[in-house]
Amino acid sequence: MPDFKLSRTLEAHKGDVRGVIFPEPGLLVSVSRDCTLRTWKHMPGSSGSQYGVEWSSDVTYQSPKYLNSVAWMEDAKLIASAGLAQVITVSPPGANQPPEYVLEGHDSNVCALDYNSGVLMSGSWDKTARVWVGRECKYILRGHEQAVWAVLVVAPDQYITGSADKTIRLWSSSKTVNVYTGHTDVVRCICRISDDRFASCSNDGSVRIWDFKGSCLAELYGHASFVYSLAYSPTTDEIISGSEDRSVRVWKDGECVQTISLPCTSVWAVAINSESGDIAAGGSDGTVRVFSRSETSWATKEEIAKFDEQVAGYAISTNEVGNINKEKLPSYEALEVPGTKIGQVIMVKTAYASVDAYQWTGDKWAKIGEVVSGVGSQQKQIYEGQEYDYVFDVDIQEGAPPLKLPYNATENPYMAAQRFLEKNELPLSYLDETAKFIEKNTGGVRIGTQTPLEDPYGSRYIPGEQSSSTTSSQQAPAASGPKRVRFSLFPQKTFLYIKKANVPMLMKKIEEFSATKDPSLSVSSVELSEASELMVASESGLDPDSARKVAAFALRIVRQWPAAEKLGGLDILRVVVGELDDAGTVSEILSVIFNSPGIFDVSNNAMMATRLFANLFQSEIGKSIIQQADTRETILDHCRGLIGPTSISKLTEVALATLLLNFSVLVGLDNDLETAFSVIGIITEYLSIIKDPEAAYRLIVAFGTVLSVGSPEIIEAGKSLDGTKIVHDLKRRIGVEKRIETASDDVLHLLK
Repeated sequence: MPDFKLSRTLEAHKGDVRGVIFPEPGLLVSVSRDCTLRTWKHMPGSSGSQYGVEWSSDVTYQSPKYLNSVAWMEDAKLIASAGLAQVITVSPPGANQPPEYVLEGHDSNVCALDYNSGVLMSGSWDKTARVWVGRECKYILRGHEQAVWAVLVVAPDQYITGSADKTIRLWSSSKTVNVYTGHTDVVRCICRISDDRFASCSNDGSVRIWDFKGSCLAELYGHASFVYSLAYSPTTDEIISGSEDRSVRVWKDGECVQTISLPCTSVWAVAINSESGDIAAGGSDGTVRVFSRSETSWATKEEIAKFDEQVAGYAISTNEVGNINKEKLPSYEALEVPGTKIGQVIMVKTAYASVDAYQWTGDKWAKIGEVVSGVGSQQKQIYEGQEYDYVFDVDIQEGAPPLKLPYNATENPYMAAQRFLEKNELPLSYLDETAKFIEKNTGGVRIGTQTPLEDPYGSRYIPGEQSSSTTSSQQAPAASGPKRVRFSLFPQKTFLYIKKANVPMLMKKIEEFSATKDPSLSVSSVELSEASELMVASESGLDPDSARKVAAFALRIVRQWPAAEKLGGLDILRVVVGELDDAGTVSEILSVIFNSPGIFDVSNNAMMATRLFANLFQSEIGKSIIQQADTRETILDHCRGLIGPTSISKLTEVALATLLLNFSVLVGLDNDLETAFSVIGIITEYLSIIKDPEAAYRLIVAFGTVLSVGSPEIIEAGKSLDGTKIVHDLKRRIGVEKRIETASDDVLHLLK
């Protein structure tokens, strides 16, 4: 059988191509870190080749954040795509097509999609997989301990998942029926081979073939780094793999029959054209390359020669091949000896003291690059099951082990810094210092032309970055000296939650009081143990039944215990309220809180209830209940009650600012002017007395978001409430942080 050769080079993406599929023989779809979903169609030409001489490319969908997974919904002729935006967008092919619908539910990066038999399946960094039928989530598959990187629909009620916890699971409906172990690192992709076999690949560098009973039938080794993607060709019974070692490999009967090196650092995705058997490969250089065995589909000799030259001239980092002792390397005479197998790589020293890498193709040694020090992006880092461009060691205390700070080059450094500080319970006063550390140690690196990522408080100044609303033809005029261009702050469109809990301390306090109170009101050790286990599990998400169970436990405490001891129950409810899937339970929680005598007389209870109200915005049910007039006004009255002559704690200030920020996002999304007037009144009153910088920043972003609703009446309301004076006073009082000064200036601009 002839080797694959370059057929077409498709260049349009401006960032890593993370997913490719061949929905139909003449149609190719790709998704990228440049936040676009593209469809490619071959244009008939006069060359006689299958594809003609040109491909046409259209941006089908522009995502607000980068895309990394794609699937073809064959029966509906629709494309599902997903990524950091945490939603799955379903779009028809073509240019600038509005989505048919959006599927929401995951609360982290959606990194895997598969479709079969009317079922769409998704995997996420949130450690779950979801099964979708139509527009509804049929099952949430929980059980993996880390991110779910790979999914496969075997049958309407049978699924396979692969995870960063190194295991593969077979599911029947929502139950695990088998666990496959063997991989020693993150499982990245799964593809079906037959009715009783499938293949998997991993960061351990291997491809494995399994039967559904759990037996590993074969282990395929040859890649020199992470293996990211797989595809299966039923017509030739071959497996295709793509790897961080910048190669595509073709496997048949357990052997590598061809290695195709690409001039990029990573081959993120591979796909098979079911009709022609052609291979598509998406690379870290933003390029999709198509390879064919059919001579009539090959690129011209000039194009193939250019491609070979690019491969030969590609610089290979020593990070990829390990330490090299040049003195012990052979000279060019080593190339006179045939290789032992296809894909074998050797390094030879040149007359100029450099090192070249060559690969055996089966009939000759082909140069695949020059080995240099520190060139190219470093190998992807995996931290807690998720993939990052960098994982820094940060020394906080002498003698203590360093803390891990993960960061992706597409992220806002402040977002990564905030995540690091909150995870390690460090003061947010370190935020600017931590973000500057990231910028310094990444050299301000950016991948492609990225759409700015919002952080939970609004975006921040990033050196050299452009606003997403500024196109190349609309850039600000040049000015002398260095420039700092920032993201657009308003309106904020992301809700913010306060979910972190110290579960051991929380349960200890409940246990201590339970042991000293009336036995008829105490909780048993069994109840405490079960509640504690569920609260620990809540860190990665609870299923609705478990959330209801632990909520019932907490409601007993809030109903029956004295006001001074209700805090533990409120804390539990605050954590789980966003996981509840029925309006009845959420309404019951609010009714108990609203009608418990003296509950808000205890300052900590008022703070925790405010956190709970903020977390209601986490779910569609919670938002729908808040939109009910009686509930909304009761919660806003609670906000007004916290603003008085008596100062409130820093925690309460931050909780109240977070709640008002969420209200501002909601009124912006709903264009709810009635609520906007109420919210802006509370915000301006609160801004005049607020002390904590973090709370001040959240609140000034809330103010700007409400003003951005677009109503002249809202702007006039802000002015009539002395908004301009209040913001000026805020800047003088606590405007020492650049972000507060910047947000305040933007608000003042809106109030002009």
